[in-house]
Amino acid sequence: MTPKRVAAAFAAAVAAAVSACTNGGGLGTIGGGGGSPSPPPATGIGVGIPTARMGVENDPVWGTVGGYTQNKTSQVLAFAPGVTITITNFSKTTPHTLNVISQTKGPPAHFPSSGSVSLPFSPRGNGVLGIGFASGALNAGASVKVKLSKPGIYLIGCAFHYGLGMRDVIQVVAGATPGPTASPGPGGYSQRRPDPIGQAHLIDQQGRAFTMQALHGKPVVVTFISAHCTDACPLINAQFSDAAQRLRHDGVAAQLLTVTLDPRRDTPRVMRALAQRFSADPHYWLLASGTPENVAAVMRRFGVISVEGRPGESERHTTFVYLLDAQGRLAQTMLASTALSDAIVDALRGHKEVAQR
Repeated sequence: MTPKRVAAAFAAAVAAAVSACTNGGGLGTIGGGGGSPSPPPATGIGVGIPTARMGVENDPVWGTVGGYTQNKTSQVLAFAPGVTITITNFSKTTPHTLNVISQTKGPPAHFPSSGSVSLPFSPRGNGVLGIGFASGALNAGASVKVKLSKPGIYLIGCAFHYGLGMRDVIQVVAGATPGPTASPGPGGYSQRRPDPIGQAHLIDQQGRAFTMQALHGKPVVVTFISAHCTDACPLINAQFSDAAQRLRHDGVAAQLLTVTLDPRRDTPRVMRALAQRFSADPHYWLLASGTPENVAAVMRRFGVISVEGRPGESERHTTFVYLLDAQGRLAQTMLASTALSDAIVDALRGHKEVAQR
């Protein structure tokens, strides 16, 4: 890939993932609207933009990681020395890489700031994982093999999306068992960690506390906005308002949920006023705030990124819209657009879950 093509691919990837409040988001769906990719086998690593089941996780041992996964979406990667693994780009549209940034002796993972690290887009390391290894740019769906002959604990990142939180840990240690908990290694896990989203309480426009788990039983469409945003967020609000009215008219048993990105300013009172402005029926559309800690936990679970702008500039944040099925599993990811209401209603009607009146 030439430098010009790499730069163009990087710009396209960032534009697809993060939208400033000064534009209206984009069109289409991530992954073709078909839900999450199949998990890689025990001898593989999947890479992708850190959203949903590829999501950013506040790991209790290593800290914030995301964008890489192995068997059944494990977010910290562990392998025994000597194996050869396959690194696969799960995206259908966006290039990624796996680069070794540094080696560490143990947790937590202290990743350098994005401004102080420069990751190569071309392959390095002759196919052996170690300091300075780079997979090279993996186009959508592409794979590369790498041998894990050097035991150690490695901090990794994507040359395209390191600044967007695509960074993780690979442990190459004797006896490591790939899987949902990526054990052992320092701080090894004996059981699957609890899902933090199930414990994080939000407050809706009626002042009622609830969790995401409490919404299980019917499909839920989730998005994140700032009440003070003046462009992309009003577009999402208008599309959610229209979708909620149509769902109510058709008696579809589904829930829309808007969560603030800025709970310090967007208090429950502010979100209640926003709900009143759009005449939001809480039976179909919840607008929620909560404590900064709880809102941050939900944002991390969805891999939502929000970056405060410099003085005089708008903040930047992801404009993804997530469709969860009745069991709380990701079914589809969409982007904000003027066709968002149609996309939501069509997707929910496809579930054929109609409210009993």
